[in-house]
Amino acid sequence: MGATDNIALSRILSQAAGFRASDLHLVIGTQPTVRLDGKLVTLDTEPIVTADFMVSALATLLTDDQRQRLTSDKEIIAAVTLNAQLRFKLTAFYQRGNISISIHFIGTTAAKLADLQLPEVVQGFVSLTKGLVLVTGPYGSGKSTTLTALVNEMNNTRSANIVTIESPIEFLYVNNRSIVEQREVGRDALTFEQAIIAATKEDVDVIVVSEADSPSVMKAMLDAADAGRLVLSTMNSDSPLATIDAILNGVPTAEMPKVRTKLAATLAGIVSQRLIPRIGGGLVLVADILIPTPPVRSVMRDGALVQLANTLQTSRAPGIPNFDRTLAKLVADGSIKLEDAMANAHDPAVVQAASRQ
Repeated sequence: MGATDNIALSRILSQAAGFRASDLHLVIGTQPTVRLDGKLVTLDTEPIVTADFMVSALATLLTDDQRQRLTSDKEIIAAVTLNAQLRFKLTAFYQRGNISISIHFIGTTAAKLADLQLPEVVQGFVSLTKGLVLVTGPYGSGKSTTLTALVNEMNNTRSANIVTIESPIEFLYVNNRSIVEQREVGRDALTFEQAIIAATKEDVDVIVVSEADSPSVMKAMLDAADAGRLVLSTMNSDSPLATIDAILNGVPTAEMPKVRTKLAATLAGIVSQRLIPRIGGGLVLVADILIPTPPVRSVMRDGALVQLANTLQTSRAPGIPNFDRTLAKLVADGSIKLEDAMANAHDPAVVQAASRQ
């Protein structure tokens, strides 16, 4: 990489990290752009990204093998560490015949679970010995941060053999009271499904899957939870109800009764979260929590999904705050704007009415 391009790349990465940006986008013909507090912001002091700069950047950020895979597969996802202080997930891909780079900053220190200001019931997931826990939400909602905080809390407070299955490996854990073994799909395992099945057959207490992104991965996770393991993962769904619906809708009809039974028996909790712009800067994490009660498990087992929304409201576990009323409270105390609360609410009318009380 040329010295000038090397200096420019280091400067851009340092700026993005210094701004505490969640993401950095490098697109040929456009100035570097970061995502700050959920909004895209151009680094207007930086020059427009050129094709030569992009080639040089890839030479620094990817290995020879990874660049060859980018050429053959037209895209690649990799975890990169620079100077032992900066770690990020890099996605490189082709668009309109050119290469673009998207960088998601990971950080080298796990967030403390208590600092995330999640409802206290989430802390209870740390001591579970079996079951399925899902952290859900749209992209950029902090799912990976919450999952990492849960795993690191387990690592620091209990004795367990924890296996993570990721693509790629993001946060690097340091063994404390637990053993944390991290397997990367494509390097340490052929598939997520194979790695989950293997972990179920070993002396493993906790299985952590970076993302449940297919019905076959979810089936393997349910089988592992049914076999007595604690399984944690993330999903791209925007509410507990949508999460359950997505799981069941991806199942072939012939397998539906078995999957419903396993889900009803093993689901320990869903944390569905959003990051909402805070008035004055920053983001507020708001979570919609589901801890299944007996009526909820019964509805899931019977497949009466039409009744599930009402059952979730009328049969709420103790200590679980109402999501829309939490949004209304944040509006009332001046933390977030009413329009942002309503845009994220399950029932905007509830937020509007409650925020006026």
